[in-house]
Amino acid sequence: MKFLLLGGLLLLSMASASVGRADDCVSKLTNEQHVIYAGLTPANQQMMANLKMKSGAPATCEFRAGLLDILGNFPPPDRDKALVQLVQKMFVKQN
Repeated sequence: MKFLLLGGLLLLSMASASVGRADDCVSKLTNEQHVIYAGLTPANQQMMANLKMKSGAPATCEFRAGLLDILGNFPPPDRDKALVQLVQKMFVKQN
């Protein structure tokens, strides 16, 4: 029972560290990138937080910021659709 509790605490601490990294990326965005990110649906914001490169490595903050810059070229109503297309067709593979 002690090992189960210890294992649960370890998993929670790893999950919180992962969320902390996602928050670090959000804090590094420019004001324009913040506006674009805030305009995405919650599901697409979660997708941005869980992006992986084709190699399987987690996407860097710079990559996410660049992706938001690309999305800035689309009209606001089309940004969610564009993000899904970019993720599925071009850049990254999802979990």
